[in-house]
Amino acid sequence: MLQQLRIRNIAVIDQAELELGPGLNVLTGETGAGKTMVLAALNLILGGRASSDLIREGETDATVEALFADMPAPTRGALEAAGCGDNDELVLKRVVSRGGRGRIYLNGGLTPRTLLSEIGAGLIHIYGQHEQHTLLRTETHLALLDAHGGLEPKAAAMKERFTAFADAWQRVCDLRAKLEDAAREEAFLRAQADEIEDARLEPNEEDALLDRRQLIVHSEKLYQTCKEGESLLYEDDNAVVGALGRFIPRLRDMAEIDGALSEAVTLLEGSAAQLDEAAALIRQYADRLQFDPRELERIEDRLAEISRLRRKYRASVEEILALAERAKEELAVIDRGTENLAALTREFEVARDSAWAAAEELSRLRKRAARTLQRRMEQEAGEIGLPNTTFEVRFHARGDTLDQPPFVMGGRRIGPDGVDDPEFFFSPNPGHAVRPLARTASGGELSRLMLALKSVVLTGSEIPTLLFDEVDAGIGGGVAEMVGRKLAAVARSHQVICVTHLAPIAALAHSHYVVEKTVDGGRTFTTVRKLEEAERVGELARMLAGVEVTTQAERHAAEMLKVGRPGRS
Repeated sequence: MLQQLRIRNIAVIDQAELELGPGLNVLTGETGAGKTMVLAALNLILGGRASSDLIREGETDATVEALFADMPAPTRGALEAAGCGDNDELVLKRVVSRGGRGRIYLNGGLTPRTLLSEIGAGLIHIYGQHEQHTLLRTETHLALLDAHGGLEPKAAAMKERFTAFADAWQRVCDLRAKLEDAAREEAFLRAQADEIEDARLEPNEEDALLDRRQLIVHSEKLYQTCKEGESLLYEDDNAVVGALGRFIPRLRDMAEIDGALSEAVTLLEGSAAQLDEAAALIRQYADRLQFDPRELERIEDRLAEISRLRRKYRASVEEILALAERAKEELAVIDRGTENLAALTREFEVARDSAWAAAEELSRLRKRAARTLQRRMEQEAGEIGLPNTTFEVRFHARGDTLDQPPFVMGGRRIGPDGVDDPEFFFSPNPGHAVRPLARTASGGELSRLMLALKSVVLTGSEIPTLLFDEVDAGIGGGVAEMVGRKLAAVARSHQVICVTHLAPIAALAHSHYVVEKTVDGGRTFTTVRKLEEAERVGELARMLAGVEVTTQAERHAAEMLKVGRPGRS
């Protein structure tokens, strides 16, 4: 329940504080006084979008604070899950800044707007003055029926089962299509995989073959060059190694005469050793060289085969090998396809049967709820000035789901909401056939029917506070009193906050608040204050008489207040 609401710098509201109690709380005031700004502040504290346009002229920020107590169990659970404690009181604070960086506090800690919206949805339900027009959209009728029957959990489970059913069917269809495509390509894939496997390609093989062919083609030249080097270093009479061998001892003797030659001796000795090693390497290389025309022919044939495959597949050797792997994988899918399809089909059948079973059970429960809703709505309508109302819930075949055998059985289509597509029918006059609500009800009738629906649907809900914004639009006289008494009846089980322009409704309130606008120093100020009993007579008289409050209006207001005093409604 909302116990306290503080508003600062919201539009024309400088400072305002409301101490709200249980039962029926009404807000009244002249048109343009600022009642809408009170509702805007409530919308902010429940997670609505903020706009700097709401900030009072000349101020840098605006603040709304709310204290809630005796919260419902789901809200306490959501708070505990969010790490905000399990207190039975909740303090919400929202700061809106012109800079766009607003802040939200939940029990003193910063919190994101998404959490505020989630929490707020379980604290207050706002019934706007134009909400009755949602009755014109038949898609809302199913949600209202489910809410009346307490079927929201089963409807949510239905959506989950339908999603599992549709997903399983899609997987079956996808695998069937894949198997059909693969089966058409099986011969091609198998020939491709066999050809590449028979070729026994290896990564980097082509480069190695090209290197080997280069060596064989130039093997004679390599051999001749090695022999020339060997002769130059060892075999000739003037071979370098032999000449150095004869010269180094002589130079060593000279170094004994002049030590300046010692370094040259060392260098030549090292060169002689390196030349000797180089000559050995050249000799070994020449001994290994062989020229086999048949090997060259085999290499040429292998290179031609690789080149043919590369041209055919327009790919490198590595890419061809990867292509073969993919072909093998697709062939494996085909080989396993029948087994996989059978398993997926079994999963699909389980999901299908589960979805249809849930839909049938939900349909049965909805039809039972529809019967009680019809009775309750006719009773409620009679209490708010529509005594001869006939109200029916009719079920149509769904037309928004897939027209395929898994989704159609016995002429019925299944969808995320089950198999039902209910629509409200209505007749306000005896002897007249019921017609679709959207084509029958007038604006005033829609407003009252929505109030009746809210009374039926929300009275048993766990949302503690219901806010009605000008539910009296389009009605007056005795009907207004009936609507007021209906609001008072709802207020027996919920805290009700109602913005109204009608005195018969305001007279039934447990607590009465007036929104007043004044101008001081060229600036507009709106205040909200709770009226004492004596003050209520004057406000009701103003609502009855308009600009000039007469003695007769005051007497009428006093009588209304006496008759409508809570406890007698």
